[in-house]
Amino acid sequence: MAVPAGGGWRPRVTSPGRGMQPDGALKATVTGLLAAAELRAGEVVAERYRIVRLLGMGGMGVVYQARDLELDIDVALKLLRPELASRPDAFDRFRQELLLARQVSSPHVVRIHDLVRHGQVWLISMDFVAGPSLERLLDGEGALAPERAIGIVRQLALGLAAAHHRGVVHRDLKPANVLINEHGDAAITDFGVARSAGSTGITGSGVVIGTPEYLSPEQARAEPLDGRSDLYALGLILFEMLTGTLPFRGGTPAEMLAQRIVRDPPSVDSVKPGLPTFAVRLCARLLELKPARRFQSADDVVRAIDRRRVPGIDNRQRRTLRFAATLGIAGALLAGGWYWSATRPMHESGAPIAVASSLDLAPLPFTASSADDAALANGIGLRLADALAGTPAVHSAGPTRVARALTELGFDAAAAQRHRARVAQALGARTLLQGELVRDATGIEVRVTSWPADGGAATWSASRRAATPAELAPRLHDLEQALRAHFALSPDARAWPAADTLATLGSIGRPSVGAASLDAALRVAAEANDALLWWQVLESLDRAGRQADATAAARKAKDQLADRTDFASRRALAIADVLLGEDAAAITRLDALHAELPDDPATILWLARARADTGQFDEAQALLVDLVAADARNVDAWYALGKYAIQSGDAKRAVDDYLVRAQVLANRLDEPRMRADVSNALGIGYRRLGQLTLAAEQLQHAARLREALADARGQAASLRNLATVRSIQGDFDAAQAALDEARRIVEPLGDSAALADLANDAGLLQEERGDYRKALESYRQALNLRQSLHDPQRVAESLINVGFAYYQIGEFDNAQLYSEQAATTYATVDDKTGGVHAQQNLGLVEVARGDWAHARTLQAESLRTAEGLQMAEEATISRAALAELDRLEGAIDAAIAGAGVALAEFGAREDPRGTTEMKLLLSAAWCDAGDWTAATDALDGLQPARVANGEQASLLAWRLGEIALGRGDAGAALAAADDAIERATGAHSLGSGFGARLLRARALAALDRSADARRELAGVREGIEQYASVPLRLLLAEARLRIAPADGAAWREAKALLARLPGYGRAWAIHALAAIALPAERDEALRLANEALARLHARTPTAQQPALAALARAHGLDTDVLR
Repeated sequence: MAVPAGGGWRPRVTSPGRGMQPDGALKATVTGLLAAAELRAGEVVAERYRIVRLLGMGGMGVVYQARDLELDIDVALKLLRPELASRPDAFDRFRQELLLARQVSSPHVVRIHDLVRHGQVWLISMDFVAGPSLERLLDGEGALAPERAIGIVRQLALGLAAAHHRGVVHRDLKPANVLINEHGDAAITDFGVARSAGSTGITGSGVVIGTPEYLSPEQARAEPLDGRSDLYALGLILFEMLTGTLPFRGGTPAEMLAQRIVRDPPSVDSVKPGLPTFAVRLCARLLELKPARRFQSADDVVRAIDRRRVPGIDNRQRRTLRFAATLGIAGALLAGGWYWSATRPMHESGAPIAVASSLDLAPLPFTASSADDAALANGIGLRLADALAGTPAVHSAGPTRVARALTELGFDAAAAQRHRARVAQALGARTLLQGELVRDATGIEVRVTSWPADGGAATWSASRRAATPAELAPRLHDLEQALRAHFALSPDARAWPAADTLATLGSIGRPSVGAASLDAALRVAAEANDALLWWQVLESLDRAGRQADATAAARKAKDQLADRTDFASRRALAIADVLLGEDAAAITRLDALHAELPDDPATILWLARARADTGQFDEAQALLVDLVAADARNVDAWYALGKYAIQSGDAKRAVDDYLVRAQVLANRLDEPRMRADVSNALGIGYRRLGQLTLAAEQLQHAARLREALADARGQAASLRNLATVRSIQGDFDAAQAALDEARRIVEPLGDSAALADLANDAGLLQEERGDYRKALESYRQALNLRQSLHDPQRVAESLINVGFAYYQIGEFDNAQLYSEQAATTYATVDDKTGGVHAQQNLGLVEVARGDWAHARTLQAESLRTAEGLQMAEEATISRAALAELDRLEGAIDAAIAGAGVALAEFGAREDPRGTTEMKLLLSAAWCDAGDWTAATDALDGLQPARVANGEQASLLAWRLGEIALGRGDAGAALAAADDAIERATGAHSLGSGFGARLLRARALAALDRSADARRELAGVREGIEQYASVPLRLLLAEARLRIAPADGAAWREAKALLARLPGYGRAWAIHALAAIALPAERDEALRLANEALARLHARTPTAQQPALAALARAHGLDTDVLR
């Protein structure tokens, strides 16, 4: 922004690592996208409140300081974001804040006044507290003195007591929701998620409400809450005030939460020794893991502080705890595993969860008498378990579900058979099926036994013997039919595969499969034509990220299984459809399979994936929510929920909820590959939330885990994702190092898709550096590779990138062509996020071409779509583009407001390039108003040598030169122009180079070096006329009238452009210069200059209007007309 041509800022369009859809399909959660933030100082809303200033931003809306004109007092106004106002659940939360908070009366609770409407926006008016939040206070001062911290806790406890007496639990108490007034008094605000006592901390959709860093253990487990949950949060605030940090420091918010719900935090004096004993005991009591051991009311906290004594647990509480232990409930509250159901709370326990009986049958893994037969025994068990799981008449656990329960119990197959009752309880199964394979000198015997859940005597047993492995298949078929007869199931005519095929199936049906074993299994699958083996091979190839091999295998599987109608074959065919991108066919097959067998986890997971691939994220997540409700250990489902939440735009829910569950399960179940996948997904989620430090940590961790697993493709994918984060952070050397390492890993694999992704990422890094011609080369290389792979979504991504690179080098026809092709492709695959990117590209092109009305339409539509889909980064980009349009069209006030909001959002995401863009835009806007001091201040001390992006460094030098020239220092302006030109040349940035050369020509003229100025102008004129950017052509016309005043053609050309751009902010200067330079045109030029100046004056902030008037007078205009 603030770039008169070329230049511009956009989201990074890149495909993240394996296990996630392209970034073009990711829609970030909104933490500060505030359509209402365009309210300007002085504006009156709801015919009552005059806006004073923006105070802050939150997930539900923005907060302004305003003057209540009826009561003549200052108030705070909270505005609900418009895109949330259309969602009944969000509006209900907003209204709930008013209704609940108005029930609470306390000097330590911010008082709510009213709910009002302004146009399509809803507002809550409340007391204005003239002071910072406790969060800001702690950020500025660090740890507080113990007495001050305890005093604040006492005031907060008084506020909580008032709320709890009214039956209201706050549920989101944190330093950001505590305001400190000018006298140091604390007050609680933001009752947006408060509920009546006794409700849980979970929404109807299964989401835990609250801020993870400040959740109580019971709130995190979605158990019923009372006021003691708020007291735990109060303890966390006290801990932070005393130490400057939170308990369990050093982890991500998700990891901190995971620790907090299973054990007490460390003593506060272990973090900061020397604290008063009373403060240590007060904090410890507030942070007891069990609610029954905490203070039982906020009033108790106040009394303890007043008496300077923390009482012990009374006899009533001890009886309660003993009674709970007798019932076995206390064990469910002790440290250990923790799971949440999305539809009901599930207690934690040091032992695995006891599940109500819901399974008819749970087949245990087969045992073998010899290690040499372990793979064969495992294959027999998998084949038999899959056959039973594919039978609608019996609800049987699949092998993965059983294996995870055994891992949680710490049992191998042999131990599981010794502890059948515990296994049955953990699985919620009525019957266990035990299998064993024994080989001796006379052959192979396979025995299957049925056991009741209570550990009693066997209810059925049968065995079959084969003299040789070649005779085993018909014997196993006969054994299966006997088992089916025992359970009154229909016979299955399908033949069993040969022993070698079963052994291959058993070898890859394990958590970690080596590449050699997988290659061997692929060959056997093609030879044996076994549906179950095909399914396992396709899943394993997909999990390993071997896209080309998975695609080839999918085609072969479809050829071999095309005529089969059994469940296993149809499921393998459906998976092949998904891997081949044939989503409609996949969904048709999977829907039929799901209707036939609603409880099959594999079908549900693949159906959810197919629906997510077509953008049906709500449907995908609904399937997975039901799956985790039935099987809380299904880490694949929790991971998929997190992945699809990120893709659907709710990265916050992903990283705070779904992925933290997947992370803890992966650790508990000892699944290193899943740990790596979850870390990678967390990295992407944190990156989408703008939490770049956490993102980098998770991605580095994922890369290390994948390296340890010898997962080359996965490691390279995580390194690519890390490079994107480092690039956003402005650490280009680290980004390049990550990409180089990824390339070193991928090139020997010959994976075209991965090589295309690397080329795309290289282009992004070159773009970040400002080398757009190199970026174009890389983007075109990625496009060619992706077109050969027939992946429309990634092809569209490359089209977007190629189009943007062409835009940056001034080839606007090519930019438009590629962007339009991208828009068409995205529409074909119904990718709304990609459509936003295409609109943003086309909007930039239209600015350069001079169709600003169409550009505004495109950017406004992209903003509406981005906000509706909660795409934070994209919405910021659109908002910034609209702010630049406002500046070009002379709406200085709107440009300042829009750029200010975008600056805050870029800053919140730790995005140095975005923040620099907005500082440049703000400075340009103040320059247009003639306020050189404000223009300097807006740059916030930026220096070209410290700006990593070459184009931005050039723009910054140019802007500093404009300020110097405005202040009359032509020598400094010339030096800055030379610096800008050199940097633009290095960055291959035509737009900034042309602008800097225009500045150079004007500086030379100001130094009375007229001949040099005209030569410079002639050279740059030729380049700009070829470049054809309308904003630059207008600046050229202005420079021609300054340097070559008799150039009547310059004014005629400018008038032709301005006829379709009447709002151009610098039109007044062009006409004023023409009035001086062209005496015959003076009257018309003066009339046009005065009209344009009046328009600009009306849209310039009041404080800058005198500076604008002075600038106009310097151009020979009479500013009396502005009075």
